[in-house]
Amino acid sequence: MRPPQDLLPAPDTTRPTPSGNPFYDPTDTADRPTRPGPVPDPEVFCGWVGETVRALDATTEADPVGILVNLLSAGGAVIGPGPFLWIGNDRHPALIWALTVGATAAGRKGAASNTVRRLFKAAVPAFVADNTPTGLSSGEGLIEAVRDGETDPKTGKETAGVVDKRLWVVESEYGITMARARREGSSLGGVLRQAWNGEDLGVMNREALRATAPHIALIGHISPRELRAKMQDSEMAGGTYNRFLPVFVHRNLLLPDATGAPEALVNNLAAAWRTVLDDARRVGEVQLTDQAAELWRSEVYPALSGEEDGDGPLAEFTARAAPYTKRTAMVYALLDHRDTIGEDHLRAAWALIRYARASAAHILGPAANTTGDPDLDKLARAVREAGAAGLSGDEVYRLFKRRTAPWRAELTSRLCELPGYAAAQVPGDGRHRTVYLFAPPG
Repeated sequence: MRPPQDLLPAPDTTRPTPSGNPFYDPTDTADRPTRPGPVPDPEVFCGWVGETVRALDATTEADPVGILVNLLSAGGAVIGPGPFLWIGNDRHPALIWALTVGATAAGRKGAASNTVRRLFKAAVPAFVADNTPTGLSSGEGLIEAVRDGETDPKTGKETAGVVDKRLWVVESEYGITMARARREGSSLGGVLRQAWNGEDLGVMNREALRATAPHIALIGHISPRELRAKMQDSEMAGGTYNRFLPVFVHRNLLLPDATGAPEALVNNLAAAWRTVLDDARRVGEVQLTDQAAELWRSEVYPALSGEEDGDGPLAEFTARAAPYTKRTAMVYALLDHRDTIGEDHLRAAWALIRYARASAAHILGPAANTTGDPDLDKLARAVREAGAAGLSGDEVYRLFKRRTAPWRAELTSRLCELPGYAAAQVPGDGRHRTVYLFAPPG
């Protein structure tokens, strides 16, 4: 498969296209407001998706990472149920669900979704017209949108079902959806969990209402305050919210006279996206390249598995980090015009999952009891549990023996920047050794 860049028509040379924008680099000279939350690793802007975000950056105040997750979500929805990967005995479709969480005035959540909607309206107009509903009110309503045909048992008359069961649902007021899911007797939470898994949809109280092989992607917009107010432990433990990637977003540019992306730029990008999406729909099972598989075994999976020991609201919110990393890597690869997951796609997905975890830590605040970095949290927990004796350098090595010495040195350096943590030299067998200690501040 050719790179998507090779599919672009000749660019509009009358107006330069943004390229290589550093986004969050403080040395950037663009008029960018101060960012109050976490910053994603540049690795998330991988491949064709990253190229598209860079091309559109200067035309919108939306956060680049917000545009990115909307592209991944909408792209996976358009691709449909054909491509999949196996994780254990679970078949994972190309579906990305995200909660873009940002302040009402400064988050620019809607700007990110609308930027992607405009691009996809040019690339796949029929999909945008017919397959992008809003207003999640009940599980039955969602099933109705992708329903199977029915036969009336009395008359034998058949009612036609929905043929195209792909949906990209954007909920601009996801707090309302959360409130509806909490109502007694509501089936919405259960149906959403089924939809994320790509399972057939149904509810017990209406046997005839079913939907087989749906393919539904979901983006929700919500403010940090509203999310904290509406989340309840029982809801998180039910598994609905750990199917979402929580993504902190903030206005990235100040554009008082913004007129949006030039039509020529949108059309050029749309032409390439149309080909990428059409070709991706023909892909079946997706696997990792040998290099990506080795990265998964040696670095990514051990790091993500370390989160399983945690508890509390953050652990509940990010409980599906490991399978979500592979699923996201698959979507990156498909949208990069590839039918296998490369090392770059896996690294991008891993970086996005780390950003989602940092976003959750930032959004949940002190109650999360976390830094947002699972490795740093793991080390800090080990130091606290070591008590007055401290954690030795050898014990740090055993905790992270798959990592390099420079990586461990950088991690312990960051630990010592946290309140209450410090490194100390203590006498050893003929030489001093370093131990890491914790004393609660104050």
